[in-house]
Amino acid sequence: MMDHVTEIKMNLEEVGRYLESKGYKVQKLEQPWRHVVGLVKFENEKLFVKMASTPGIGDRTINEAAWNRNTNSVLKKYITTFKTPKLFDEGYFQDKYWFIGEYVFGKPLAEVDGKNSDISDNDLERSAEIAKNILKISELGLLPKDAEHFKVIWNTRIFDVAKEWSKITKYNTKKLLRYIEERKNNIEIGSSHGDFVPWHIIKTKNNKYYLVDGEHGQVAGVKFYDVAYFYHRVYTKLKRPDLAEKFLTKFKEIYKWSEEYEKAFAPVLASRIMGGYFDAERDGVTSEKLNEEMEQNLT
Repeated sequence: MMDHVTEIKMNLEEVGRYLESKGYKVQKLEQPWRHVVGLVKFENEKLFVKMASTPGIGDRTINEAAWNRNTNSVLKKYITTFKTPKLFDEGYFQDKYWFIGEYVFGKPLAEVDGKNSDISDNDLERSAEIAKNILKISELGLLPKDAEHFKVIWNTRIFDVAKEWSKITKYNTKKLLRYIEERKNNIEIGSSHGDFVPWHIIKTKNNKYYLVDGEHGQVAGVKFYDVAYFYHRVYTKLKRPDLAEKFLTKFKEIYKWSEEYEKAFAPVLASRIMGGYFDAERDGVTSEKLNEEMEQNLT
């Protein structure tokens, strides 16, 4: 979905002094984009810190903390294929939300900088299993009336966001927009992480998989959004269509894919392709050519 929240530059020395006053020993702080992130120690334990640079960005950070908290407590019984970092502390610094959580010792399944673009078949299969597991949360915990209610909201929002993307991109997206409009009522409701990509899946040395950066996580999200997002990002941003196709094939196998699921998936993938044109202009990494290829294959 579109995101117009703008970051501000934080004074890292001030942030460091604040965290020190809370009893943490600061090891490293940096601000790569919207958040100050870094490492702190408390009683010789290494921990991860994340602080929003604005109150608006903090709304997403609060959601990430809640996602981590809930997946380690009330939702834990539903989760069998992945872990999320445990939450240790949280608060506000100058109206900006922060949390401190478990530091995960491991490496992402892939990185968009090109240093590591290979993903093993086993890791692709686990990614597909994690995507299925996330959907299980809503299948077991979301009431039918809630799903019915949110379906109306998401059907409208998916198309409205697609229209907004279509207006501001330089690409001709009329055909894709019509495709989404004609199929938006097929969208179903399901849990989603919201930023489900290989660089947010951390694999530890003892083969544990941690899912991080749950800023957009939700129980009543769009069904198959994570699947479409992973598939699209690997295809166009990691620039590995071969791995994207393997992932999608594996997911369809373990989810026992049906024609009904295909109908629900198609407009979600189309909306991600629409967003891909916006990304290709903005991030300097997403491939315009591969995004066009995905659209041609879909429509």
